Amino acid sequence: MSIHKLRRFLFWGHLVVGVTVGLLILILAITGFLMSFETQIIGAVERSMVRERTNGRSEVLAPESMMALIESSNIKGQPSSLNYTNHPEDPVILLVDRGNQQLFHPASGEFLGKGATGTRTFFQTVLSIHRWLTFSTPRPETRKPSDGTIRKPITWKEIGGNLQAAACLGFLGLLTSGLLLWIPKKLSRPAFKAVLLPNPRLKGRARDWTWHNLTGFWAAPLIFAITLTGLIMAYPWANQLLFRTFGEQAPLKRGSAGGSDQEKPPAAILTTGLDRVAEVARNEMPDWKAMSLELPVNDSKPYSVTVTDAGRGRPDRRVKLLIDRKNFQILTREGFDKLSPATRLRQSIRWTHTGEIGGLFGQLLAALTCLATMLLIWTGYALTWRRLIKNRGLPSKVAN
Repeated sequence: MSIHKLRRFLFWGHLVVGVTVGLLILILAITGFLMSFETQIIGAVERSMVRERTNGRSEVLAPESMMALIESSNIKGQPSSLNYTNHPEDPVILLVDRGNQQLFHPASGEFLGKGATGTRTFFQTVLSIHRWLTFSTPRPETRKPSDGTIRKPITWKEIGGNLQAAACLGFLGLLTSGLLLWIPKKLSRPAFKAVLLPNPRLKGRARDWTWHNLTGFWAAPLIFAITLTGLIMAYPWANQLLFRTFGEQAPLKRGSAGGSDQEKPPAAILTTGLDRVAEVARNEMPDWKAMSLELPVNDSKPYSVTVTDAGRGRPDRRVKLLIDRKNFQILTREGFDKLSPATRLRQSIRWTHTGEIGGLFGQLLAALTCLATMLLIWTGYALTWRRLIKNRGLPSKVAN
């Protein structure tokens, strides 16, 4: 096959795939951009809630005092962990059951409910659209037919998730073919300049073509990283391939709690010693930023606390300490380096996808990548319109 025929084949394949999955990619880019600084926005809103209720109090309550107030607030469910940050205006978060967050004022212990519920609901809705093309994600009820087998009905969440995953796979193909098409037919300095630098004097098709090419080239590394990490999170086979590459077995997903477990009354929390545990963790990591104290219900097991000196996007800076219940000595120190290579990479993938692995700068790069993707989709559709419809001279009724 000649170079000309190969380029023509790549071009039409690029165009067809782009038109097919373009709108889905646009949804991924818009929702991804909206979630770029989710952590900072929610944090700012909830800190304002804390400031409104401070009433002159500034000293953060110790874990044992906080738990005493929490137990009197009649929180339903089984508390699992108490979470602090080193910012005095951040609420203390109590995790109940599986991820149910309850917020408390750090200085007074006042119950703040679920915090910034409106803001959190907004971002949860955006996440649902991003992952499943749906505004909500209710858990479907399983049906048990007469033959005794349990069947789970297909929901729009499953359909939408498959569509988004397919769009992610298609985007990876577009990126590959686009980079090959980007190479100018004539390898000259003016030809490369035309696809590397913007020209504000251009209009119409030439403007769209230039912006499509230079945006695709300069944003390609970041788009590739975000798309590939999204692909691994979207497809089980991609996740399994990651582990198999390192000769490991992918861990099984945790099953949902059954009805019998939910009917059990919550076990009593053993709060004695939590202050000493927090002190040990702070001494172990003086520059700590966040701390999660596991709430024990069994006095035969050591205390467990996880502490980090970085944001949530840095799993490599997170350390889990097991502390003896009698003398409060550290028994084990489990860090990122103790994990298997595939597990370390898999944990980093989630935060690479959002840019949080690079802190605020990484989040900014992720946001700019989303904007670049929007520009690629816009210019791609504009070029397609001019090639297939406008330049054909079709009447407006047909074009619409």
